Amino acid sequence: MTMSMQPAVFNLVLAAGDNPFAGTIYQAIAAAIVFIVVLVVLKKMAWGPILTGLQDRENKIKGDLESAEKAANDAQSTLKDYEAKLAAAQEEARQIIEESRVDAQRVAAQLKDQTQSEITQMKDKATREITAAKEQALTELYTQAATMSTQIAGRILKRELNAADQQAIVDESLAQLQAENN
Repeated sequence: MTMSMQPAVFNLVLAAGDNPFAGTIYQAIAAAIVFIVVLVVLKKMAWGPILTGLQDRENKIKGDLESAEKAANDAQSTLKDYEAKLAAAQEEARQIIEESRVDAQRVAAQLKDQTQSEITQMKDKATREITAAKEQALTELYTQAATMSTQIAGRILKRELNAADQQAIVDESLAQLQAENN
C-alpha cells in the first residue's frame, strides 16, 4: 500500500470501532454473494484452464521422465551389448593369437625334425659314399699292387738285379701307377 492509502484504511478501521466486522447483515450477505460469484467465475474461467495447464504440464513431465528413463535403459542395454561384443572379440583375438602361436611352434618343430632327418640322411649317404669310395680305392690299390708285384716279380725272375736296376724298376712302377691314376 502506498502512504496516501494508509490513513484512509486506518480511518475506516477507527470508524468501525473495535470490531473489524462491524456492519449490517446485508453488507455481510452482499459480501458473501460477491465472494461466491467471484469464486464461481474464477472456477469456471480460471481454475479450469489453470488445472488443465498444470495437468498437461504434469503429464508432459511424466512423459519426458519416462522417455528419459527408457532412453537411459536403452543406452545401458546397448552399452552392455557393446561390452559383451567387445569382450567376445577380445577373447576371439586371444584364441586366434594362441592358436597362431601353437601352430608356429608346431611348424617350427616339424621343420626342425624334417631338417634333422634330412641332415641325418645326407650324413648317412655321405658316409656310405665315402665307405664305398674307400673300399673301391683300396680294391684298386690292392689290384694295382698285386699287378705290379706280379710284374716286378716277373722281371726279377728273368734277370738278376743290381741296385740301379731295382731303383729303375721302382721308378718305372711308380710312373706307371701315376699314369693309371690320371
